[in-house]
Formats: sequence, C-alpha cells, structure tokens
Amino acid sequence: MRWRTILLQLVVFACVGGALNVLYGLLYVLLRIELSAQPANAIALVVSTIVGTYAHRRVTFRVRGSEGTVTHQTLGLVLLGFSLAVTAGSLWLLETTVEAPTRQQEVAVLVAANLGTGLVRFVAFRVVMVTRRARRRSPHPGEPVSRAGPGSRRRSSR
Repeated sequence: MRWRTILLQLVVFACVGGALNVLYGLLYVLLRIELSAQPANAIALVVSTIVGTYAHRRVTFRVRGSEGTVTHQTLGLVLLGFSLAVTAGSLWLLETTVEAPTRQQEVAVLVAANLGTGLVRFVAFRVVMVTRRARRRSPHPGEPVSRAGPGSRRRSSR
C-alpha cells in the first residue's frame, strides 16, 4: 500500500512538474529574446521554482494552510541553487561543445537537466512534507492510534 502511495505521488509530481517545465520553458524563451542564456535561465528558474513549490504543496502532497510554508519555500529555494548549478552547467557544456547552439538545443538541454533535478526535488519534498507530517500525527508511546486524521471530528451515531 505504501509503495502505491509513493508511486501515485511520483506520477502527480511528474504531471505538476511537466506543467511547470512548460512554464519554465516559455519564460526562458521569452526572456531569451532580451537576455543571454544564463540570466534568462536563472530568472525563469526562480519564478517557476516559487510557483512550483506552492503547486507541489497543494496538489502533490496535499499540504493545506500556512503551516510549514516558510520551511517548504526555503527548501524550494535551496533546491533552486542545486537546479541552477545543474542547468547552468548544462548550458555551459552545450556552449563549449556546440559553436552556435540553437534555442531548441538550449531548451532541450534545459528540459533534460530539469528532469534530473526533478527527481531530487521529489525526494526532498517528500521527506519534508510527508515524513515530518506523518511523525507529527503518530501518537506518543502508550497512546491509542486514531484512524481519523488530526482536526477531524467523529460524528455521533445518533
């Protein structure tokens, strides 16, 4: 059962991430009109990371409310540093191996790099958003385990 939950979360994460990669790609292409590759990549990545962290909280991991928002956005920004290093390195590698890379080549390299960093993001977000939430829900030793979630009310059978 647990593996099915993780697999479902991974599929949802990938779908949300796919939509965010479209946003990232569109931003990159639009920014690339006026900027060089590295600044366009950095700005598109920052914007899509902030939007993505919010989207993954709500859609993938079903985190509601403001609890943990700062922690989750901070983690998103830390992962942004990792993603920026990978994508910038990928662009640099493309620029050093291809004399005049096309926009399509740049976008293809960036999408591939983002797919790789997306798996790292999934694991990190899952650890922070799911594992910590599960720990908070678990009772202290000796307390009965309730099947109802926190904040839920049991209806009387009257």
